[in-house]
Amino acid sequence: MEKDTSRIEAFSDAIFAVAITLLALDIGIDIKDMQAAHPLSATTNSELLQQLKAEWPKIFTYFNSFAAVLLMWMSHHQIFKLLRTTSSKLILINGLLLLIIAMVPFPTKTLGEFLFTSAQKMAIIFYTGYSVIIASVYVLFIQVAKSRDNSLFLPNTPVQKINRISRELWIGFLLNVFIFILAFFIPLAALLLNFCMWVFWASTTRTRND
Repeated sequence: MEKDTSRIEAFSDAIFAVAITLLALDIGIDIKDMQAAHPLSATTNSELLQQLKAEWPKIFTYFNSFAAVLLMWMSHHQIFKLLRTTSSKLILINGLLLLIIAMVPFPTKTLGEFLFTSAQKMAIIFYTGYSVIIASVYVLFIQVAKSRDNSLFLPNTPVQKINRISRELWIGFLLNVFIFILAFFIPLAALLLNFCMWVFWASTTRTRND
């Protein structure tokens, strides 16, 4: 049976690509303060090194968010590989998912700017809370895809595989909720756990190819 999801997949891939590209745009050394102190040509090695060190929170959050968006795309791609067609409701939920993913650079930039400042806790709460929003929409997405007795999936798709994907997305959602709550009490521990969610999502996307 011919698949009828190529256009929505192409559109979705483009949004994921844009989101990943936007993540890197904020990384770079701000030379305005350096130029205010002296001509840029007079910058010393130590001054440049100091500026590079100051950028590492942004680089850390960039890598974390890049990996997260990459794994989101892999999960999205693997689900669509199993779909035969879509519905109006699924297209709308997919649009909501893409809207939220396109905004990932916002919490990423916020965390990079305020990590290790007096506003660090709120930045981490915002960042981990955004992960909860993304995970919740993924859960909604798979539930809508299953809502027609799995009729949107390819006929040879095992029900066990569909249920496993749904279960993994639910587990990911609950883990993100736990991390978000932890951010109110131990922010840095919550950020570390959010970083370690790579392991969970990478393992689930790998097993879906088995």
